[in-house]
Amino acid sequence: MTRLRKEDVQGIGRSLRAYDRHLVRMTGLTLKGIGIRAAGLSEKALEKALSKTKVSVVPMTCGHGTIEGFAESVRDILTYMGASVFQSRVGDVAGIAEAVEEGADLIFCADDQRFIALHLPFRRLIDNAEATARGYVEALRCVVGSLTNRKVLVIGGAGRVGGHAICALKDMGADVSIYDSDRKRLAPFIKKKNVSVEGDLEEALARHDILLDASPARDIIKPEHIGGSTVVAAPGIPIGLTEGAYALVKDRLIHDPLQIGVATMLTTAIARKRKRRGVDRRDRCRL
Repeated sequence: MTRLRKEDVQGIGRSLRAYDRHLVRMTGLTLKGIGIRAAGLSEKALEKALSKTKVSVVPMTCGHGTIEGFAESVRDILTYMGASVFQSRVGDVAGIAEAVEEGADLIFCADDQRFIALHLPFRRLIDNAEATARGYVEALRCVVGSLTNRKVLVIGGAGRVGGHAICALKDMGADVSIYDSDRKRLAPFIKKKNVSVEGDLEEALARHDILLDASPARDIIKPEHIGGSTVVAAPGIPIGLTEGAYALVKDRLIHDPLQIGVATMLTTAIARKRKRRGVDRRDRCRL
């Protein structure tokens, strides 16, 4: 999981309404709407579930330590989604104990390796990697109208978010191509008949106008790669667009540090009826 910085999460709570307006202009859906669609819920079902769900956010200090503002930003996003949320007064195991003692049904916590939501009554673990991928692919579908038979390039496709994005795109009928700078990690995909592995990023970018950038690499998407119909969904941090490319595609760009992923974690966690239990399905996602 990419480690966010204080600068990445600063001010998220204050800007949620403005971000929501941006999403509506691009996708026709609010942040809540994207989360609902990604989890296969209805707004009524979400409201009913949230009225019975107590949510806690627990800061973690292990690894490189707590990211200033991270827990508060997660709390603000969940509150904006309509959840009843409290942040534990202490962190780590003591914070989890506090959340349970205070009657939390759903606990959000993150360290340097994973960001999860743990639904205690449902015995369900929701991983941010898949939730982010599913939320971004849903938002991308809303922008382009339909992903059926549409060519989509997933950059960083061998990573956790990229791998889950591939599965979500295939579920929607997309024609998926994959690029990853680490060629060794692409080996499992080479023999797959329903995905294409790209060896040259420049050539791949020239042939695709729907991009999902799940790579942490900087400045890999340049102005010459942006056409009038280019759409970019970029869950990766930092964003892979150069300043010039960003200026050209900013009105057709889906990108945020936490919002879509956290919203989809929440909606997925409380969705009672699911085809497959659990969300961390790296070993169960079949291409």
